[in-house]
Amino acid sequence: MRGFTTSMLLVCAAAMLLRPVTVRSEFYQYEDENGNASFTDDPASIPKKMQNKKRVRNDDANSSDRVMRVRIIRDQVLVPVTVAYRGKEVQATFLLDTGANTCTISPALADGLEINPRDAGKSVARVVGGGTYVVGSTKLDYVMVGPNRKYEVGVSVIQGPGNCDGLLGMNFLHGLRYHIDFDTSTIKWGD
Repeated sequence: MRGFTTSMLLVCAAAMLLRPVTVRSEFYQYEDENGNASFTDDPASIPKKMQNKKRVRNDDANSSDRVMRVRIIRDQVLVPVTVAYRGKEVQATFLLDTGANTCTISPALADGLEINPRDAGKSVARVVGGGTYVVGSTKLDYVMVGPNRKYEVGVSVIQGPGNCDGLLGMNFLHGLRYHIDFDTSTIKWGD
């Protein structure tokens, strides 16, 4: 009986070793005072003045936040976003626009974020067809889409298409990898 028990323990131990293991690690990204990205797995090592510019990232290839649902209307990809200004956070829908240099927000969203027009700077927006407009401009605390968060994102306040709250432009999309699946109405972020 003793030999049988030892054999069963060895079989169970071998089965445990063959079982798939999911490994997750968490690391932090932050920008230094020169705008350079730094990475660490120890949040205590992030300088105090950079704590508000940190981003938690999970190194998990199966992470469900890498795939997100979007709405697609006549080949326009409408993406759920979270935007923040001076601590006020709002959920919105932006049109993914690789032709836009910068992100935009509608005047209604600017009101919802309590952006005071006197606090916004002025800039010139050039639109399709060559027209130019003087628009308000400011920086949001952050813009977050799926697993991606960027801080101090410049935006112009201008009325865009009626089916969204703004445009998700290249100043946010630059450097991000994504794949749009038009059949399933999803975006997969990352590789």
